[in-house]
Amino acid sequence: MRTEIYYFSGTGNSLFVAKKLQELLPGAELVPIVKRIKENNYSIKGEKAGFIFPCHGLTIPIPVRDFLKRINPESSDYFFAIATRGGTVFKGFKVIDRYLRKHGKYLNSAFTIDMASSDPKLDQYTVPTKEDLDALEKNALGKINEMHKIILNRSDYHRDDSSGVTFSGNRILNNILEWLVPFATHFISPKIRKYFYADSECTGCGICEKVCLSGKVKMAGGRPVWQRDIKCYLCYSCLNYCPVEAVQIYSKIWMKSYTTEKSRYPHPYAAASDISKQKVI
Repeated sequence: MRTEIYYFSGTGNSLFVAKKLQELLPGAELVPIVKRIKENNYSIKGEKAGFIFPCHGLTIPIPVRDFLKRINPESSDYFFAIATRGGTVFKGFKVIDRYLRKHGKYLNSAFTIDMASSDPKLDQYTVPTKEDLDALEKNALGKINEMHKIILNRSDYHRDDSSGVTFSGNRILNNILEWLVPFATHFISPKIRKYFYADSECTGCGICEKVCLSGKVKMAGGRPVWQRDIKCYLCYSCLNYCPVEAVQIYSKIWMKSYTTEKSRYPHPYAAASDISKQKVI
């Protein structure tokens, strides 16, 4: 019984989950979403199909949404989704379910897995220790083992996906922000002209271009350029894989960035080459 696992991963958390789940599901195939995103009416052929991705702004990433708009899922009759997150609220499973219901299908099971955060623009961000990562990995492996049994049995499973860190103790304000942040993630942030930049530490190595999953980053004159006419996927690959931590995020009126003050860490679940392979046809 063929299972297709469609994944998107900017810094490795979701790739780690996808690979571990593939090991447990007989005959499962990993398919990078970035590789198929431009194909209209893309046919999902697996009898079971899953989507694995990180939480971006409380919802699904931009490329996952764009992919779901283009798929033809008629051959599949069981769908699952797994969101990796840094402990925040996740509101994206209903979005996936809406796209599937347009084809007479629905999201049968949905899961979240807490992993290390890869967002050093936040004031509260700290580089995870080895002990932190070991504990998160142990928890993730336990959850993945539970998930694979549910998927093998084709069971319906929907745990409350609204739990996690909230913005405010004021319920009304929090509800507004939980609507506004996903909207901004999909429709405002990708259009911001100045989001990333490279500081004076940049060596011109070109790794940021290699790992950029949307093709937005191009090297010009030995420096990275974020092209205005290319949509940004906000995956933060360029930010986290820069070997000298030269890629930064501009502060905005509504958002102060702390990337110049925060360290990154070499992701334990994926090298830069693993991320860039998602683009290879």
